[in-house]
Amino acid sequence: MPSVVRYLLALSLLAVAACAPSPTRDPTMADMDVVAKDERYALVRLQRNQDFTDLAHVFLGHRNEDWQIREVNADQSARSGQIVAVPLQPVNSSSVYTDGYRTLPILCYHQFSAGEATHQLELSAADFEAQLLYLKRNRYRFLSFAEVEQIMLHGRPIPERAVVVTIDDGYRSVYDVAWPLLKKHGVKATLFNYTDFIGAPAAMTWDQMREMADSGLVEIESHAKSHTSLSRQPSDASESVYLARLREEIRGANRAFERHLGSAPRFLSYPYGNSSTEASEMARKEGMALAATVTRGRNPSFADPYLLHRTMIYDDHDLADFEKMLQTFKPRRLK
Repeated sequence: MPSVVRYLLALSLLAVAACAPSPTRDPTMADMDVVAKDERYALVRLQRNQDFTDLAHVFLGHRNEDWQIREVNADQSARSGQIVAVPLQPVNSSSVYTDGYRTLPILCYHQFSAGEATHQLELSAADFEAQLLYLKRNRYRFLSFAEVEQIMLHGRPIPERAVVVTIDDGYRSVYDVAWPLLKKHGVKATLFNYTDFIGAPAAMTWDQMREMADSGLVEIESHAKSHTSLSRQPSDASESVYLARLREEIRGANRAFERHLGSAPRFLSYPYGNSSTEASEMARKEGMALAATVTRGRNPSFADPYLLHRTMIYDDHDLADFEKMLQTFKPRRLK
């Protein structure tokens, strides 16, 4: 082949390569073929190799928001040349529909074992992984508590088939058994740890918690300081004594988090799930955006942000039981 021909061929190949989308580069607005746009929607023609997650990344700030694009567009597929409506504002922020409303299941775990579980609050690695796989196979979206805050306080809608995984107390088995499975399957989880326990022989260390938090998959949040009930107790001789105890339980834990992890937590789970009007108000005053019980129930977008419901997962729950706990819609005829 003559050298001039080889040179021109090389130039043409370079030009083609320059024009081809990079498989490793996140798309930008420059990659979008915007047909029309107003304050509520953008109409975008999909380019080759683009899908709804690309549009969500550019227009909504995160690939996981692709569900909002799918909900707006009756056609759930993504084809080159297809014109797609992209919502620029939250889709149905109340998550209320003519036939009912969406709800958010929040699951609550405690301890894990590599082999057979030995008590009710302990789950074997095999059972925990089976539950994670069930959720993934059935296309559930795992939300962090930071995302729950956006739903409860800032008008973000509840995604279809969303779920939250939480783990209480801070046992070492969370790091040894649950954490490798969360990493393996890319599952978000929120850990609520009480600070007096951290570093004990059966507990995680601050370094282990920092490792998990640095992954981006795990949030480390507060389960108060000593795991004492935050409802009023017989030992609380007066209202002032009770309020002082509440303040020390919440504020004392916050100080420990700031000292070891660099920032105070924003979310609280009440030890034993026990709360009160005073405890909820103290949580708010001490900077908590959300607080959770262990009372089973539904969490619509209009739930009390300081009395969120969670469902305890026990060793004797099988997958049929587990499926019943994942109620993501409350049918109701709205007049």
